[in-house]
Amino acid sequence: MRSDQIRQGRLAGERSAGLEHFLASMDADRWIAEADLLVDMTHLLGLRRQGIIGEAPARALMTALLDLHDHGLPAEAFDERFEDIHAGKEACLIDRVGEDIGGRLHMGRSRNDEVATCIRIRLKQEIIALVGSLTDLRATLLDVAGRHTETVMPGFTHMQHAQPTTLAHYLLAYEQAFSRDTARLREAYTRVDASPLGSAAFASTGFPLDRDYTARLLGFSRPTANSMDAVAARDFALEVLGDITICMTTASRLCEELVLWSTAFIGFVDLDDAYCSSSSIMPQKKNPDVAEIMRAKAG
Repeated sequence: MRSDQIRQGRLAGERSAGLEHFLASMDADRWIAEADLLVDMTHLLGLRRQGIIGEAPARALMTALLDLHDHGLPAEAFDERFEDIHAGKEACLIDRVGEDIGGRLHMGRSRNDEVATCIRIRLKQEIIALVGSLTDLRATLLDVAGRHTETVMPGFTHMQHAQPTTLAHYLLAYEQAFSRDTARLREAYTRVDASPLGSAAFASTGFPLDRDYTARLLGFSRPTANSMDAVAARDFALEVLGDITICMTTASRLCEELVLWSTAFIGFVDLDDAYCSSSSIMPQKKNPDVAEIMRAKAG
């Protein structure tokens, strides 16, 4: 399996293992590896639809791509000598179908629009999963609150008893916060939901690609409007990370309450043993480890 598919014919010189490790992005690329195969298959269908690639090589490539998708990329595709998963995967394809056929898949495409599309696909998947989890959490908070509208408890300020409230009031405060987290993520999704595929390096390509077609196949609502912005922008990812950070802050606050409420001094809640641990020297203890670790990781 050649490791110099991109460098061959233009650049010479052997790279040291240290330099290869410095340049490689394989650890991060595992997150987008499956999405990259979906992008490949979609791009191939687009090339075939436009008559840019013949039926026979298209069939050979699709068969190889489906095999990689069904059985997973081999370990050697993630070797750091390839620098990134895109080159490693291309080497796998060329091993299977030969350079003449394997090299045709990248027509009309750059790694720039390829990776930008992969990131957006994965972000959409993560947002959908997180919104689903938040919806379940909010439903649980609403359910418990509905059963405790008359459960009176003290509210605290400065860790002192301050005003009477109810458990429902307390829990609904968190439901409201998580509802805003959900709304922010849904809003961010609309900006992530645009396909960069076909933008190439930054100025598009001379190949007659149908970007609307490939966007639809990949589940995007539309292609990106500007090819340079499509490959250069990462603000959409920062927006999602910001929204997740706000959500984690809300979760950290809730976990802090659970840790406090489960203490022997307050005793408002008794956490299930499955979410607690004991001590290596004080076996009488019941430590709220899950809530504590969630508080630390989220906060």
